[in-house]
Amino acid sequence: MPAELRPLWIDSHAHVTMFGDDEVPALLQRAAEHGVGGVLVPSTGPADLARALELAAAWPRQLLAAAGVHPHDASSLDGAVKARVERALAEPGVVAVGEIGLDYHYMSSPREDQLRALDWQLDLAVAAGLPVILHNRESWADLEARLARHRGVLRGVCHSFAEGSGEAARVVELGLLVGVSGMVTFKGAHNIRDMAGALAPAQVLVETDSPFLAPVPHRGRRNQPAYVVLVGERLADLWRVTAAEVAAASTRSFRDLFAVGEGWPGPA
Repeated sequence: MPAELRPLWIDSHAHVTMFGDDEVPALLQRAAEHGVGGVLVPSTGPADLARALELAAAWPRQLLAAAGVHPHDASSLDGAVKARVERALAEPGVVAVGEIGLDYHYMSSPREDQLRALDWQLDLAVAAGLPVILHNRESWADLEARLARHRGVLRGVCHSFAEGSGEAARVVELGLLVGVSGMVTFKGAHNIRDMAGALAPAQVLVETDSPFLAPVPHRGRRNQPAYVVLVGERLADLWRVTAAEVAAASTRSFRDLFAVGEGWPGPA
């Protein structure tokens, strides 16, 4: 299909910071060849914040960044790290606070530290007028309670969401979007398909969560932004619409959420 007729996809969540500098050009070229014109790169904390900003600055037509501290690194959120995150939000190409949230599976940081970090970053996002990119694992009750406190003033996306359809409906009710990753293609992930199938295309952002969660038929290998098309195609099957319609809806919702104009993404 000629490039001008191909649907435009945006990978709303890919950890490009976890790829080497020598890999990024080919990574983005492969994405573009599959119609994936843009990628949002979240940071996870002090270890990769600077790299996320550098990537967005180096590839401004293809990459955007988010600045935040992941729950795994919540214990690192001292005054110096807070100042770094606050400064980062003023950098060109930074469009969100993220990846932030709660993770009670690994408990890499104590629960109390995770909650303090999340509360500070939610307040920061509201004050800055920026959306959030949210991580949730085995922590929905606490996350939902905090989102409810900010109802009406907080925008964002619950990325790679893996709760049920009722929880997804609550996310939408609270004014946020639901991120769907390659898990929707996994053979046994009927819960993810049930959840996603109950949503409308305008309520969903497609993502890869690269280098994790590679969709079928690439499961078990390193994920990449080009594969977000496979996520969109599986959603098209669930919703009984065309892949082009999924791409258009997700791209439109992405632009609205992150205040990105029609000029992005653009040619390198």
